Amino acid sequence: MEVCVIAKCTYKSETIMFSVSSESSMVDILKTLCLRFRGLQLGCFTLRYSVPSYPSCFLETDSDLDLMRTFLLISNEKTVDILVKDLCGISEYSGDFCVNKELIACEKGESSCSSTVEDRNEFLGRSKRASAKPLLSNEWETYIHHVGQKFDGGAEEFRLKLCKYALEVGFNFLYAGNDKKRVVAVCSNKKLEGCSWRVYASRCEATGSFVIRTLNNVHTCAGRIRESKSKMMRSRVVSSLIVDRIRAKPELKPVEIIHEFKDYYGIDISYYHAWFGKELAKLDVHGDESKSFNELVWYADAVKETNTGSLCTLDCEAGINRFRRFFVSFGGGIAGFQYCIPLFFIDATFLKSKYKGQLLCASGKNGNQGFYPLAFGVVDSETEENWTWFLQHLAFILLPMGRVVTFFSDRNQGLLNAMGFVFPGWPHSHCYYHLKQNLISKYPKSGYGKLLQDRVINLFSRCAYVVTEEEFKVAMEELVIVGSSKVKAFISDLSRDHYANAFFKGMHYGEMANSLAESFNNWVGVFRDLPVLPLIEGIRQKLMVLNS
Repeated sequence: MEVCVIAKCTYKSETIMFSVSSESSMVDILKTLCLRFRGLQLGCFTLRYSVPSYPSCFLETDSDLDLMRTFLLISNEKTVDILVKDLCGISEYSGDFCVNKELIACEKGESSCSSTVEDRNEFLGRSKRASAKPLLSNEWETYIHHVGQKFDGGAEEFRLKLCKYALEVGFNFLYAGNDKKRVVAVCSNKKLEGCSWRVYASRCEATGSFVIRTLNNVHTCAGRIRESKSKMMRSRVVSSLIVDRIRAKPELKPVEIIHEFKDYYGIDISYYHAWFGKELAKLDVHGDESKSFNELVWYADAVKETNTGSLCTLDCEAGINRFRRFFVSFGGGIAGFQYCIPLFFIDATFLKSKYKGQLLCASGKNGNQGFYPLAFGVVDSETEENWTWFLQHLAFILLPMGRVVTFFSDRNQGLLNAMGFVFPGWPHSHCYYHLKQNLISKYPKSGYGKLLQDRVINLFSRCAYVVTEEEFKVAMEELVIVGSSKVKAFISDLSRDHYANAFFKGMHYGEMANSLAESFNNWVGVFRDLPVLPLIEGIRQKLMVLNS
């Protein structure tokens, strides 16, 4: 039976039509395309055809051609859309292959060795790298191709793919109509040059998907060039491309996004589009940050109901129910701490989300010398009131255990006052590392030299580590002589009971610094950009892995 269909072949933004009969072969089709499309070289392109439900079918051999004709006959289709796509830039070897083909043809006298290919590559070089490494945006030119094409994601998916298609093909468009039920777009050169490119898509009420109703995919305006900067690269497009990256790496910086777009897509984007695209992606992944605080109500109830022995408290302002503070310590961690070394490392780290705030933490040390996070809380700032509230909840956990615990912390004034109020008489050691850094800052190398700086630090280290009062007195006298008035002012602010081994009332258990709390801060660093609920839930999941 004679099977004859009309093939609508599109290359870049140009379309030709010709008939394909049962006698036609792939060689005939390839020759026709090379003759009709200027600059198209045999062996430097690939073909894909589209049929209902199958938008990208291979068309490479005579067998593929026979299957296409058979399918169209069964489907009673009279036309077929064929997309011609350059191999150059898609495969690691395709660029060399194209050049070799042209050189062979020149040597045989089969062509005039025109500069069409060189000219095209020269223009593409403005936005694509000179290497043959493929760009992730290569497939975007296939996103809009025929009438009847469906977009299950509705208007949002259609708009995103339309922007990507325009960016890759190299033109700008304007919306002539744009709402939830229909989208009409025309070329931005319609008024100036009368370009006829137009697409109209609307919602299918039966399925809820968007369908292209009419499509004139031929531009009658001046030539189009895919450039590295385009008005079509909007923040919503950026968001759709980085949403999986943000899910895996929430702390991704806008500068990193800019570099990744340049490297993987050959596109230059502004810092604003990178930043706002990240914000939109975070919204898609983690939800609205303000609503995240509302979800803490049921989260606190869920922790108490499902994790027996947990202490979880949500504190809100009376009357307006605005968030103030949140504390949580899980039952499994409380039970396990009874078998840990009686040490507590207290610290706070700032949060980077929209509403900022501070994450307070209390970590212990297990028998394997590993850190053991017991409790943490979220507050608005590191004040005496917030530290008192946090430590009171910690006392509710520690006092029934009947053990005296040694605390390590920096010298935050609010924390020092809160410790004296909630845990009077309990051993509290100041972090030696922080004290040393404070002392170093008083003797900069530029003004005093490294020799004096090292001498002062060595003497202060002796004061901290010696175990008898006589040794401490000798070291301190020498330190005051060497360090002069600056050391006297520094020492006058310190209580030797909180940093010197010779006068410390508790047990150090070999610890002198609050470095373990810093380890916790680094451990949870990946969550500090997140809204409050994903932050807390992320820490809980890491605790489960740590203690498993």
